Amino acid sequence: MSEIKSVAIAGASGSLGPHVLKALVDANFQVTVLTRSKKPGAYDASVKVVEVDFTSVESLTAALKGVDGLVSTVTATAIENQTVLIDAAIAAGVKRFIPSEYGNCTTSPKVEALPIYAPMFKIKQYLQEKAKAGKLTWTVLACGAFLDFLFGGSMLLDFANHKANLFDEGDNRISSTSMPNVGKAIVGILKNFEATKNKIVRTSEVILTQNELLKIAEGLRPDIKWETSKVQTSALLKEGVNELSAGDFSMPVILKILAGTALAGDIYGGAYDETDNELLGVKELTGEDLNKLVAGKLA
Repeated sequence: MSEIKSVAIAGASGSLGPHVLKALVDANFQVTVLTRSKKPGAYDASVKVVEVDFTSVESLTAALKGVDGLVSTVTATAIENQTVLIDAAIAAGVKRFIPSEYGNCTTSPKVEALPIYAPMFKIKQYLQEKAKAGKLTWTVLACGAFLDFLFGGSMLLDFANHKANLFDEGDNRISSTSMPNVGKAIVGILKNFEATKNKIVRTSEVILTQNELLKIAEGLRPDIKWETSKVQTSALLKEGVNELSAGDFSMPVILKILAGTALAGDIYGGAYDETDNELLGVKELTGEDLNKLVAGKLA
């Protein structure tokens, strides 16, 4: 029997948050949404919504009283401030904290000192220290790149313009999981309290390569001619880090750092050959499923 019956979520209105919230509600947890400001009708009537000050341990502690688990899906700019959430969770007696880290190479020591990733390692260290002192437990979910983003834009293949900008040689292996299945995996963590206690768990719905996707696309639509080019992930990463160091914090610069690491394949451990899919209740995509995804983009 799971020790988690009530769950709070911080960051429920972001990109991933709504999917996690739905999964928690569907799994019949008592759910509390922590928010800066209440908006009438923003959430289902079964969900408790509490207005909090995310900079105040006292405010968050009051909101977390009686809550067993806390899931954070806050944005990248708020990653480091999760120490306040953690302190409040401890004060309120929360049993499990899942930090906002969801990605495919966020646990690789090779990215620890890099911008974007460094705050995640600080949070992991903070959680480990608190867990060692017996104050709460934690789980980090490594889920790969979001499948929704990879197929929703032109990062891997530009389906709209039939262009493929291949990272390195196009054979970099990338684990990927859809956001609804990330929500399902989080439910799996909370329902398997002991098995997921104080550890990193991994889920991967599919391992992709650009060349594999391109081959599927060409097989489905041989009438389409694709324009290909290549870019080195190491060069992208170096360029992004240099521009960030020079004070450019724009999204294109952030994307260079992400592409230079997350899409560099096995260099940064971006593909998981061993996963916790079965424990977390996540099914892998079949070849037929992948063909359907590509066919939908070509339609």
